[in-house]
Amino acid sequence: MKIRFLPSMAVLGVLLLVLSGCASPGSGDDGSQLTTSNAEAATSSADDASDAAASAAAPVPTMVEAAVTTVAAPTTIAPTTTTTTTVPTPTPEECAAEVPLKIRVGQLMFPLITQRDLPAAAALAESGLLGGVVVIGNPNASIAGEIAAMQNRSLLGPVIVAVDEEGGRVQRLADLTSALPSANSVANERTLDEATELARSHAVAIGELGFTMNLAPVVDLDNGGFIRSRSFGNDVDVVTNFGFATADGILDAGLTPVVKHFPGHGRGSDSHTGLPTLPELDVLRGDDLIPFVRAIERGDLPIMIGHLVVPGLTNGKPATLSPEAIQGLLRDELGFDGLVMTDAFNMDAISATTNNADAAEQSLAAGVDLVMLGTLAVTEGTVDQVVAAVESGTIDEASITASFLRVLDTRGLSICALPDDIRPSIGCESTSACS
Repeated sequence: MKIRFLPSMAVLGVLLLVLSGCASPGSGDDGSQLTTSNAEAATSSADDASDAAASAAAPVPTMVEAAVTTVAAPTTIAPTTTTTTTVPTPTPEECAAEVPLKIRVGQLMFPLITQRDLPAAAALAESGLLGGVVVIGNPNASIAGEIAAMQNRSLLGPVIVAVDEEGGRVQRLADLTSALPSANSVANERTLDEATELARSHAVAIGELGFTMNLAPVVDLDNGGFIRSRSFGNDVDVVTNFGFATADGILDAGLTPVVKHFPGHGRGSDSHTGLPTLPELDVLRGDDLIPFVRAIERGDLPIMIGHLVVPGLTNGKPATLSPEAIQGLLRDELGFDGLVMTDAFNMDAISATTNNADAAEQSLAAGVDLVMLGTLAVTEGTVDQVVAAVESGTIDEASITASFLRVLDTRGLSICALPDDIRPSIGCESTSACS
């Protein structure tokens, strides 16, 4: 059996040796008495013996006491400090910067299409070069499956699928849903609650077909121009209240409404056949502009810009191409930070003098988020031209990124929350580096 030698036992052994050595100091081997010549030494030894005897009489420390008296004070160890590194959450702008410029620009394209264009639109959406489409013509019931197929292929999640369902003379889906009364009829014949329910039930029906946006309500005043029955009337409060009631119904159904046509089309001629000129801005401020100001204060409705010249504001250009109208009046002065889109570029107000790519470049530079191209066929060429404009400094890249984020927000998407398996595809689609 092994015996463990403890430090306390060693201390006790030393102590016992000392005590035994002091028990008979100065005595001879034979135990005889001390001689006179050794008296001085004997006296000293007697003193030592007396001390030793006193020590012997004292109790011997126990092993534990001896150990306690000889163990050094413990060393104090400083507590360990754990440092936690917090990784900052990236901002949407930082996440967007990881998306190639070409795709950010592509997400601002919003062309008109017919139902037969949906497969080609799906290919563009798969490449990230489409933010949405506006369906015109007279679709048939198979459109629901074709829209779903496009959405399933879209690189950055579902795109906007919009349609003009104002009611009256502007309606595309009457054969698939039901006919809507005009805005003027709604304001004259229904209550606000009834207007909301009418808009809601119709939005549910078109939503079931795959549409995500209704390009309504019109909040232009009927001031004698071509808008007429598309307007809820010529009273600011009536137009605003019925416009918002309609917007609420569309929102209740889960679709996005759009108020149009800023800064007010009610006094203008038909922009499909020419470029309308409105009265000066001070006149518009008195009534035409008010429903849009209230929509901006409300804060949850996208705005469509009309192809409208405003003397003293747009420098002879349509408002859709005017930095003074969009960035200056709408965004800076009136404080609108929501989604802004143009009216369609196939209208004579634009197409008579400007091609789609040039119009898109000017609109995006002016502060627009979505450009409504006249046809799907011009989309890729327009993207390339806008990318070149950004790279040359003609368009501020930060403005493109802001528009990109507004478009995604309207679609209910977050660029920072994209699945990791999508991000490599984004780079490949932009650079054609992957097969």
